[in-house]
Amino acid sequence: MKKSIMLALVTIVIGLMAGCASVPPHYNMTGTWKYTFTENGKTETQTGSMVLAQESYKITGKAYQSFGEFELFGSISEKDSTFMIDGKRTDGKRSFRLNGSLNSDREFECTYTTDENISGKLEASRITSN
Repeated sequence: MKKSIMLALVTIVIGLMAGCASVPPHYNMTGTWKYTFTENGKTETQTGSMVLAQESYKITGKAYQSFGEFELFGSISEKDSTFMIDGKRTDGKRSFRLNGSLNSDREFECTYTTDENISGKLEASRITSN
């Protein structure tokens, strides 16, 4: 009887630990995204794509746009769907920060600020989930 109770307790504890370490599915940003971005005060829209991988609350990936290829790293909140992602061009000559929120499993929007104090709005749609 004691072995059964002990086994049940261990199973419950492992289940709780696994549940706490996982990310709710609607907060998962893993996948390929296409996006548009517009600089504040301008009407021209730029486009790009990014591939993101999320492990727990950590986000990594790459972005591709007319300004070059960027390495991405950031995190998503443990409490809600807000996130922060930093991007640094592979040659180190340009960087940006995204602050945003997932609107759904397939869309997010954010503001961006570059190292040159340029800011604007970025909207993205998921192409694929990996």
